[in-house]
Amino acid sequence: MPILFALCGPTGVGKSGLSLELAERYHAEIIGVDSRQIYRGFAIGTAQPAASEMQRITHHLINFCDPTRVYSAGDFCSDVRALLETSPQKNFILVGGTGLYLQALMLGLPKIPEIDKSVRQSLEADFDKFGLPWLCDEARKVDPESMQEADVNNRHRILRILEVYQGTGRKLSEWKQERSGGIGEIPVYFLNRSRENLYLRINERVDQMIRDGWLDEIQLLSKSVPLDAPAWQSLGYRELLNARNQSETSTILDKVKQQTRNYAKRQITWFSRQVNSVQINLDKEDALQIISV
Repeated sequence: MPILFALCGPTGVGKSGLSLELAERYHAEIIGVDSRQIYRGFAIGTAQPAASEMQRITHHLINFCDPTRVYSAGDFCSDVRALLETSPQKNFILVGGTGLYLQALMLGLPKIPEIDKSVRQSLEADFDKFGLPWLCDEARKVDPESMQEADVNNRHRILRILEVYQGTGRKLSEWKQERSGGIGEIPVYFLNRSRENLYLRINERVDQMIRDGWLDEIQLLSKSVPLDAPAWQSLGYRELLNARNQSETSTILDKVKQQTRNYAKRQITWFSRQVNSVQINLDKEDALQIISV
């Protein structure tokens, strides 16, 4: 198996820097496992690896996807399989925090039957009329289990939860128990820190994004990428685009930090319940001493 292991953890914990050292140690390339870092041009606000880091180690499934494309866990699995088939002699490390991608790759995709397109069209109309908060409330009513682990800012994910329920009469969380096509279990190392340190790192990273030119990136993207493109659902982009002055920008950035902290908390909870992993507390332990193949 050319995939040596997966390096996972909440946003901001320190996966990227460690992954470079591990990739060099094991002569491996990195496969991104992040549903936001896939989009071309949306680099700063999604914390994509820097150009120098991607020159240091070859990265895959980062900054490659057209911003207007809806990219699914199934697409991720197909792309990873194609990569493994074309480069069987290489070693790879999976790095990221999108647990659904990792789970689908290892265990396979839920065997959900094809759903009539009219169901999605009706839900899209509901979104246009009532907005995303209303959709989230409806999804919680029919499938609270799936909503516990869903990103409430991810419109397509919320629509999928409702689409599956309305189109099949069963919850998405129930379909997940029936899977096929996975590559099998691989070693998973889950990085974490004390909640206090993790939150401090998240806050500082958002501030660093601003220093790195995030606001300029957003303005540039708004001139070339349709505002209804899936990539704009990445946290903070649309909100900061609509900021009218410095005061609004500061308020939005505080909200982005809070939402990112909330997202990190959901990631920790999800991985603890859904994936068998070796837990590493980076505040106390040396991951380079623990991780081995």
